[in-house]
Amino acid sequence: MEKELKRLQSLFGVVKPTVALFESEMEKLPLAESAVWRLLVFRLSFGYYDRLPLRYKKFVCKYLKHDRLGYTAYLTRHTPLGGLRYRLVHPGLFLKMVHLLACEPENGKISYLHLASCLLLSFDLPNTLRTLAEKLRVCRHAPDELLQLLGKVEIWED
Repeated sequence: MEKELKRLQSLFGVVKPTVALFESEMEKLPLAESAVWRLLVFRLSFGYYDRLPLRYKKFVCKYLKHDRLGYTAYLTRHTPLGGLRYRLVHPGLFLKMVHLLACEPENGKISYLHLASCLLLSFDLPNTLRTLAEKLRVCRHAPDELLQLLGKVEIWED
């Protein structure tokens, strides 16, 4: 961990680590080398977060929000989480239910990318992050689908 942190610190020098600075440094590098740096950030984020200095904790939190695709891919491909995700029987119906339950609140908008990344971490869905976010955004439910959903649930009276 110390070696990886020192390497990341060497990238920033004495300045405060920011997402903008990190991305500007990555643009200067070949694609393969920038991928190694991003992987380093994800390893530090998920493997050593509790041991990072506060300024790097703040940086990785902001970076993970910035690169939802990257951390979703990292966790599903480079950790056991990828094999622990639940495979849905009716993914289309499930997504409509999620959209119904997580619809836009009265006072603001929902982040479909955030919702999609959470779903991809929990469920084995055959979509990319952006495709799933778009599906959730345009998802509409027909009355017959809601009745189908209700038909799968037994209602018990206490």
